[in-house]
Order: sequence, then structure tokens, then C-alpha cells
Amino acid sequence: MTQPPLNGVHPQTDPVRPVHRAGDWLRCSYVVLRFMRYRFWPWVTLVVVPFNLLWSSGGQRTHAHNRYLRALIRINFAPVYALLNELLW
Repeated sequence: MTQPPLNGVHPQTDPVRPVHRAGDWLRCSYVVLRFMRYRFWPWVTLVVVPFNLLWSSGGQRTHAHNRYLRALIRINFAPVYALLNELLW
């Protein structure tokens, strides 16, 4: 037996209080984490790869150097330069 709706509105169709499903927060957090990874991964690479360059040699060193250069290419430095310009003047 189901209970009658409160005030004539079913909780599943109430526009004021939508029903949240268990997977909604997982889906949302997944999208947020992908966005954060997309935005910050080149910066993380710029921090990690110089340490790899110190301890690697041969083909691994070449691979790390290429990763570093690809990260430099992916970063848009115009906002960084604008921030530095604002800080200086």
C-alpha cells in the first residue's frame, strides 16, 4: 500500500525539492574531477618532470624531456603574464 501524496504533489515530481538519486553525486564528482585533471594536469607535469629528469637517463630521460615540452605547449601563458603584469604595476 502506498501513501497518498502530500498536498497533492508526489515527491518524485515536486519541482521545489527534486529527488536525488544515489548515483547523482558520483556522476557530478566524476565530471568535476575530470575537469580539474584537464585544467591542472599540465601544471602538475611541470612540477614532477624536472625531478624525473634528475634521476633518469637514456630513453627515459628523452621521454621525460618530451613530456615537459608537451606540457609547456599545452599551457596558455597569456593569463599568467597578465597576472604578473598586474602584480608588477
